[in-house]
Amino acid sequence: MTDYRVIVNKSTVPVGTAEQVTAAINAVLASRSFGSTNEAQSLTPTFDVVSNPEFLKEGAAVSDFSKPDRIIIGIDSGAKGERARTVMRDLYEPFNRNHDRIQFMGVRSAELTKYAANAMLATKISFMNEMANMAEL
Repeated sequence: MTDYRVIVNKSTVPVGTAEQVTAAINAVLASRSFGSTNEAQSLTPTFDVVSNPEFLKEGAAVSDFSKPDRIIIGIDSGAKGERARTVMRDLYEPFNRNHDRIQFMGVRSAELTKYAANAMLATKISFMNEMANMAEL
């Protein structure tokens, strides 16, 4: 990595994973002598780690990707995150033309949002199964 990059995590991951990815990348960059002097620090590649969980239904992944009902993007706040925000907005522009479905939030919030969505789905399925059991009785 020699110039700016956005590293996007699309998986369901524990809260704090983006921070671990950032630390791992910084450790590799440090081992390559980036950041050892003031001059080297100015040459250090910049990057942002973004959380972008996917919300795809089984059997409808291509359709859900092409026409998402929501796009969650977790980025760092402040000036550092603005560059990643621009890259991600440009990336999703073809899928976001008619309605703005992008929801920007903090990285940890995006990681947690995926867990919340999964928990709600599991709750809904459990409720429907219980209703079916009652109906059978």
